[in-house]
Amino acid sequence: MLQKVIIQGNLHFGTERSYEKAVRMYEHRLEAYYKSELVTKDQEELFNDDELTLEVPRLVTQTSDKYWKNTVDILSYLAQFAVAGKICAWMLEDGKILDYHLIEPDSEKTVVRNYHKGKKLVNEEGKAEDAFKALNRVLKKYDKHSQAYERRGHLNYLLGNTDEALHDFSKAIHIDRENADAYHGRGRVYVQQSNYQKAIENFENCAKNALALQPVYWMARRLLSECYMQTGNLVKAEFNLKLFTKRPFEREDPNYTWKQWAFFKYGKVLLELEKFDEAGKAFDQALAIEEGHQSISKPERLTFRGIAKLKSGSKGYLSDWKEAARLGYDKAETLLKEHA
Repeated sequence: MLQKVIIQGNLHFGTERSYEKAVRMYEHRLEAYYKSELVTKDQEELFNDDELTLEVPRLVTQTSDKYWKNTVDILSYLAQFAVAGKICAWMLEDGKILDYHLIEPDSEKTVVRNYHKGKKLVNEEGKAEDAFKALNRVLKKYDKHSQAYERRGHLNYLLGNTDEALHDFSKAIHIDRENADAYHGRGRVYVQQSNYQKAIENFENCAKNALALQPVYWMARRLLSECYMQTGNLVKAEFNLKLFTKRPFEREDPNYTWKQWAFFKYGKVLLELEKFDEAGKAFDQALAIEEGHQSISKPERLTFRGIAKLKSGSKGYLSDWKEAARLGYDKAETLLKEHA
Protein backbone atom coordinates (compact mmCIF):
# COMPACT_ATOMS: atom_id res chain seq x y z
CA MET A 1 0.00 0.00 0.00
CA LEU A 2 1.35 3.43 -0.94
CA GLN A 3 1.37 6.35 1.50
CA LYS A 4 2.01 10.03 1.00
CA VAL A 5 5.42 11.17 2.22
CA ILE A 6 7.01 14.62 2.46
CA ILE A 7 10.74 15.08 2.99
CA GLN A 8 12.74 18.32 3.03
CA GLY A 9 15.94 19.70 4.51
CA ASN A 10 19.71 19.51 4.33
CA LEU A 11 22.83 18.26 6.09
CA HIS A 12 26.14 20.16 6.22
CA PHE A 13 29.27 18.00 6.52
CA GLY A 14 31.70 20.83 7.16
CA THR A 15 34.90 19.26 5.82
CA GLU A 16 35.81 17.50 2.60
CA ARG A 17 36.85 14.44 4.58
CA SER A 18 33.44 14.08 6.28
CA TYR A 19 31.62 14.84 3.04
CA GLU A 20 33.57 12.27 1.02
CA LYS A 21 33.04 9.65 3.73
CA ALA A 22 29.30 10.33 3.70
CA VAL A 23 29.17 9.97 -0.09
CA ARG A 24 31.15 6.71 -0.01
CA MET A 25 28.97 5.24 2.72
CA TYR A 26 25.83 6.32 0.87
CA GLU A 27 27.01 4.53 -2.28
CA HIS A 28 27.98 1.42 -0.34
CA ARG A 29 24.78 1.13 1.68
CA LEU A 30 22.60 1.97 -1.31
CA GLU A 31 23.99 -1.04 -3.14
CA ALA A 32 24.63 -3.45 -0.26
CA TYR A 33 21.60 -2.86 1.97
CA TYR A 34 18.88 -0.99 0.15
CA LYS A 35 19.20 -2.17 -3.46
CA SER A 36 18.29 1.35 -4.59
CA GLU A 37 14.89 1.00 -2.86
CA LEU A 38 14.80 4.59 -1.59
CA VAL A 39 12.43 7.50 -2.00
CA THR A 40 15.47 9.69 -2.78
CA LYS A 41 18.14 7.80 -4.67
CA ASP A 42 19.59 10.15 -7.30
CA GLN A 43 23.06 10.91 -5.90
CA GLU A 44 23.70 13.76 -8.33
CA GLU A 45 20.62 15.58 -7.05
CA LEU A 46 21.25 14.83 -3.36
CA PHE A 47 24.90 15.77 -2.91
CA ASN A 48 26.35 19.23 -3.51
CA ASP A 49 30.11 18.98 -4.00
CA ASP A 50 30.65 22.75 -3.86
CA GLU A 51 28.83 23.29 -0.56
CA LEU A 52 29.72 19.90 0.98
CA THR A 53 26.06 19.27 1.72
CA LEU A 54 23.27 16.78 1.20
CA GLU A 55 20.14 18.61 0.07
CA VAL A 56 16.56 17.40 -0.20
CA PRO A 57 14.36 20.13 -1.71
CA ARG A 58 10.75 19.57 -0.71
CA LEU A 59 9.81 16.14 -2.00
CA VAL A 60 6.15 15.09 -2.02
CA THR A 61 5.41 11.63 -3.35
CA GLN A 62 3.66 8.30 -2.79
CA THR A 63 5.75 5.38 -1.65
CA SER A 64 5.70 2.04 0.15
CA ASP A 65 6.47 1.44 3.80
CA LYS A 66 9.72 -0.31 2.84
CA TYR A 67 11.01 2.59 0.74
CA TRP A 68 10.03 5.01 3.52
CA LYS A 69 11.88 3.10 6.25
CA ASN A 70 14.95 2.63 4.05
CA THR A 71 15.07 6.36 3.27
CA VAL A 72 14.69 7.46 6.89
CA ASP A 73 17.31 4.90 7.90
CA ILE A 74 19.97 6.01 5.42
CA LEU A 75 19.39 9.74 6.04
CA SER A 76 19.68 9.15 9.79
CA TYR A 77 22.87 7.18 9.20
CA LEU A 78 24.40 9.97 7.10
CA ALA A 79 23.51 12.56 9.72
CA GLN A 80 26.25 11.17 11.99
CA PHE A 81 28.86 12.55 9.57
CA ALA A 82 27.28 16.04 9.47
CA VAL A 83 27.87 19.04 11.72
CA ALA A 84 24.76 21.08 10.93
CA GLY A 85 21.39 21.08 9.18
CA LYS A 86 18.21 19.10 9.64
CA ILE A 87 15.85 17.01 7.55
CA CYS A 88 12.14 16.61 8.34
CA ALA A 89 10.26 13.58 7.05
CA TRP A 90 6.52 12.88 7.33
CA MET A 91 4.35 9.94 6.33
CA LEU A 92 0.66 10.85 5.99
CA GLU A 93 -2.73 9.29 5.47
CA ASP A 94 -5.73 11.53 4.78
CA GLY A 95 -3.83 14.47 6.23
CA LYS A 96 -3.03 12.63 9.47
CA ILE A 97 0.61 12.09 10.46
CA LEU A 98 1.38 8.38 10.64
CA ASP A 99 5.11 8.80 11.20
CA TYR A 100 7.49 11.73 11.66
CA HIS A 101 11.26 11.99 11.91
CA LEU A 102 13.45 15.00 12.69
CA ILE A 103 16.87 14.00 11.41
CA GLU A 104 19.72 16.08 12.84
CA PRO A 105 23.44 15.52 13.40
CA ASP A 106 23.90 13.58 16.62
CA SER A 107 27.51 12.76 17.44
CA GLU A 108 30.34 13.64 19.80
CA LYS A 109 31.67 16.34 17.47
CA THR A 110 32.23 19.62 19.32
CA VAL A 111 29.93 21.60 17.04
CA VAL A 112 27.12 19.07 17.33
CA ARG A 113 27.42 18.66 21.08
CA ASN A 114 27.44 22.41 21.77
CA TYR A 115 24.54 23.06 19.41
CA HIS A 116 22.30 20.58 21.19
CA LYS A 117 23.36 22.00 24.54
CA GLY A 118 22.65 25.59 23.46
CA LYS A 119 19.38 24.64 21.80
CA LYS A 120 18.19 23.06 25.05
CA LEU A 121 19.35 25.91 27.28
CA VAL A 122 17.68 28.64 25.18
CA ASN A 123 14.30 27.71 26.64
CA GLU A 124 15.47 27.22 30.23
CA GLU A 125 14.93 30.10 32.63
CA GLY A 126 18.13 31.59 33.99
CA LYS A 127 20.33 29.77 31.48
CA ALA A 128 20.73 32.53 28.89
CA GLU A 129 24.44 33.07 29.54
CA ASP A 130 25.20 29.36 29.25
CA ALA A 131 23.12 29.14 26.07
CA PHE A 132 25.05 32.04 24.54
CA LYS A 133 28.37 30.41 25.40
CA ALA A 134 27.38 27.10 23.81
CA LEU A 135 26.00 28.67 20.62
CA ASN A 136 28.98 31.03 20.33
CA ARG A 137 31.30 28.01 20.50
CA VAL A 138 29.32 26.42 17.66
CA LEU A 139 29.57 29.48 15.43
CA LYS A 140 33.25 30.05 16.19
CA LYS A 141 33.97 26.51 15.07
CA TYR A 142 31.51 26.39 12.13
CA ASP A 143 30.05 29.71 10.99
CA LYS A 144 27.69 28.15 8.42
CA HIS A 145 25.37 26.76 11.08
CA SER A 146 22.00 28.28 10.16
CA GLN A 147 20.14 26.65 13.06
CA ALA A 148 22.65 27.95 15.62
CA TYR A 149 22.26 31.50 14.31
CA GLU A 150 18.48 31.11 14.46
CA ARG A 151 18.55 29.86 18.06
CA ARG A 152 20.91 32.64 19.13
CA GLY A 153 18.65 35.11 17.36
CA HIS A 154 15.66 33.76 19.27
CA LEU A 155 17.56 34.15 22.54
CA ASN A 156 18.54 37.72 21.67
CA TYR A 157 14.92 38.48 20.79
CA LEU A 158 13.70 37.15 24.15
CA LEU A 159 16.28 39.33 25.94
CA GLY A 160 15.32 42.45 23.98
CA ASN A 161 18.59 42.61 22.03
CA THR A 162 16.81 43.70 18.85
CA ASP A 163 19.80 44.58 16.66
CA GLU A 164 21.65 41.39 17.59
CA ALA A 165 18.52 39.30 16.96
CA LEU A 166 18.05 40.88 13.53
CA HIS A 167 21.69 40.15 12.68
CA ASP A 168 21.45 36.51 13.74
CA PHE A 169 18.18 35.80 11.93
CA SER A 170 19.55 37.44 8.78
CA LYS A 171 22.73 35.33 8.96
CA ALA A 172 20.63 32.18 9.38
CA ILE A 173 18.60 33.05 6.27
CA HIS A 174 21.71 33.95 4.26
CA ILE A 175 23.11 30.48 4.96
CA ASP A 176 19.82 28.62 4.42
CA ARG A 177 17.15 30.39 2.36
CA GLU A 178 14.61 27.76 3.46
CA ASN A 179 15.01 28.28 7.22
CA ALA A 180 11.36 28.99 8.09
CA ASP A 181 12.10 29.52 11.80
CA ALA A 182 14.58 32.29 10.97
CA TYR A 183 12.04 34.08 8.76
CA HIS A 184 9.52 33.82 11.60
CA GLY A 185 12.01 35.24 14.08
CA ARG A 186 13.05 38.12 11.83
CA GLY A 187 9.41 38.91 11.14
CA ARG A 188 8.74 39.21 14.88
CA VAL A 189 11.62 41.67 15.23
CA TYR A 190 10.12 43.80 12.46
CA VAL A 191 6.71 43.70 14.18
CA GLN A 192 8.38 44.96 17.33
CA GLN A 193 9.81 47.82 15.25
CA SER A 194 6.36 48.48 13.68
CA ASN A 195 7.90 47.77 10.26
CA TYR A 196 4.88 45.79 9.13
CA GLN A 197 5.77 45.59 5.44
CA LYS A 198 9.09 43.88 6.14
CA ALA A 199 7.38 41.71 8.73
CA ILE A 200 4.85 40.60 6.10
CA GLU A 201 7.63 39.68 3.65
CA ASN A 202 9.29 37.49 6.28
CA PHE A 203 6.10 35.79 7.47
CA GLU A 204 5.14 35.07 3.85
CA ASN A 205 8.57 33.47 3.34
CA CYS A 206 8.11 31.51 6.56
CA ALA A 207 4.77 30.11 5.34
CA LYS A 208 6.29 29.38 1.93
CA ASN A 209 9.18 27.36 3.36
CA ALA A 210 7.29 25.64 6.17
CA LEU A 211 4.53 23.05 5.87
CA ALA A 212 1.02 23.22 7.29
CA LEU A 213 2.11 20.22 9.37
CA GLN A 214 4.45 22.48 11.37
CA PRO A 215 3.37 24.88 14.15
CA VAL A 216 5.61 27.65 12.76
CA TYR A 217 3.50 27.73 9.58
CA TRP A 218 0.41 28.65 11.60
CA MET A 219 2.34 31.09 13.78
CA ALA A 220 3.25 32.89 10.55
CA ARG A 221 -0.39 32.87 9.36
CA ARG A 222 -1.59 34.39 12.63
CA LEU A 223 1.10 37.08 12.60
CA LEU A 224 0.40 37.81 8.93
CA SER A 225 -3.23 38.51 9.82
CA GLU A 226 -2.09 40.92 12.52
CA CYS A 227 0.28 42.73 10.14
CA TYR A 228 -2.35 42.99 7.41
CA MET A 229 -4.81 44.44 9.93
CA GLN A 230 -2.19 47.00 10.92
CA THR A 231 -1.63 47.99 7.29
CA GLY A 232 -5.36 48.11 6.46
CA ASN A 233 -5.34 45.16 4.07
CA LEU A 234 -8.49 43.54 5.46
CA VAL A 235 -8.93 41.10 2.57
CA LYS A 236 -5.58 39.44 3.25
CA ALA A 237 -6.18 39.62 7.00
CA GLU A 238 -9.47 37.78 6.43
CA PHE A 239 -7.74 35.15 4.29
CA ASN A 240 -5.13 34.33 6.94
CA LEU A 241 -7.59 34.38 9.84
CA LYS A 242 -9.97 32.12 7.96
CA LEU A 243 -7.19 29.58 7.44
CA PHE A 244 -6.10 29.82 11.07
CA THR A 245 -9.57 29.50 12.59
CA LYS A 246 -10.45 26.49 10.45
CA ARG A 247 -7.36 24.58 11.59
CA PRO A 248 -8.02 22.03 14.37
CA PHE A 249 -4.97 22.32 16.68
CA GLU A 250 -4.03 19.73 19.28
CA ARG A 251 -3.76 21.01 22.86
CA GLU A 252 0.02 20.66 22.85
CA ASP A 253 0.32 22.82 19.73
CA PRO A 254 1.43 26.38 20.66
CA ASN A 255 -1.24 27.74 18.29
CA TYR A 256 -4.06 26.13 20.28
CA THR A 257 -4.23 28.93 22.87
CA TRP A 258 -4.61 31.61 20.16
CA LYS A 259 -7.97 30.38 18.88
CA GLN A 260 -10.11 32.79 20.96
CA TRP A 261 -8.01 35.77 19.82
CA ALA A 262 -8.18 34.61 16.20
CA PHE A 263 -11.96 34.14 16.15
CA PHE A 264 -12.49 37.55 17.77
CA LYS A 265 -10.17 39.33 15.31
CA TYR A 266 -11.77 37.39 12.45
CA GLY A 267 -15.17 38.65 13.57
CA LYS A 268 -13.96 42.26 13.68
CA VAL A 269 -12.42 42.01 10.21
CA LEU A 270 -15.63 40.49 8.84
CA LEU A 271 -17.60 43.34 10.40
CA GLU A 272 -15.39 45.85 8.59
CA LEU A 273 -15.94 43.93 5.34
CA GLU A 274 -19.70 44.02 5.98
CA LYS A 275 -19.98 40.22 6.17
CA PHE A 276 -22.25 40.46 9.18
CA ASP A 277 -23.65 36.91 9.34
CA GLU A 278 -20.14 35.42 9.16
CA ALA A 279 -18.94 37.91 11.76
CA GLY A 280 -21.65 36.78 14.17
CA LYS A 281 -20.58 33.14 13.76
CA ALA A 282 -16.96 34.10 14.43
CA PHE A 283 -17.96 35.90 17.63
CA ASP A 284 -20.01 32.83 18.65
CA GLN A 285 -16.83 30.77 18.38
CA ALA A 286 -14.83 33.38 20.31
CA LEU A 287 -17.41 33.28 23.11
CA ALA A 288 -17.25 29.49 23.25
CA ILE A 289 -13.53 29.64 24.15
CA GLU A 290 -12.91 30.72 27.73
CA GLU A 291 -9.23 31.67 27.69
CA GLY A 292 -6.03 31.90 25.69
CA HIS A 293 -3.17 34.19 24.76
CA GLN A 294 -4.18 37.85 24.66
CA SER A 295 -7.58 36.76 25.95
CA ILE A 296 -10.47 39.08 25.05
CA SER A 297 -12.82 39.85 27.92
CA LYS A 298 -16.27 38.24 27.81
CA PRO A 299 -18.16 41.58 27.83
CA GLU A 300 -16.13 42.80 24.84
CA ARG A 301 -16.87 39.60 22.93
CA LEU A 302 -20.58 39.93 23.81
CA THR A 303 -20.68 43.55 22.70
CA PHE A 304 -19.20 42.86 19.29
CA ARG A 305 -21.47 39.86 18.79
CA GLY A 306 -24.38 42.17 19.52
CA ILE A 307 -23.13 44.62 16.89
CA ALA A 308 -22.91 41.81 14.33
CA LYS A 309 -26.44 40.68 15.19
CA LEU A 310 -27.80 44.20 14.82
CA LYS A 311 -26.12 44.76 11.46
CA SER A 312 -27.24 41.38 10.12
CA GLY A 313 -30.84 42.01 11.19
CA SER A 314 -30.80 39.23 13.80
CA LYS A 315 -32.42 39.23 17.20
CA GLY A 316 -30.59 39.09 20.51
CA TYR A 317 -28.25 42.06 20.24
CA LEU A 318 -29.91 43.87 23.16
CA SER A 319 -29.53 40.88 25.47
CA ASP A 320 -25.82 40.62 24.53
CA TRP A 321 -25.30 44.28 25.33
CA LYS A 322 -27.26 44.08 28.58
CA GLU A 323 -25.10 41.17 29.74
CA ALA A 324 -21.93 43.04 28.74
CA ALA A 325 -23.14 46.17 30.53
CA ARG A 326 -23.95 44.14 33.65
CA LEU A 327 -20.33 42.97 33.56
CA GLY A 328 -19.17 46.57 33.53
CA TYR A 329 -18.35 47.20 29.86
CA ASP A 330 -18.85 50.91 29.09
CA LYS A 331 -19.20 50.52 25.33
CA ALA A 332 -22.19 48.21 25.86
CA GLU A 333 -23.80 50.84 28.13
CA THR A 334 -23.34 53.45 25.39
CA LEU A 335 -24.84 51.19 22.72
CA LEU A 336 -27.86 50.46 24.92
CA LYS A 337 -28.52 54.17 25.35
CA GLU A 338 -28.14 54.80 21.61
CA HIS A 339 -30.63 52.05 20.74
CA ALA A 340 -33.06 52.52 23.62
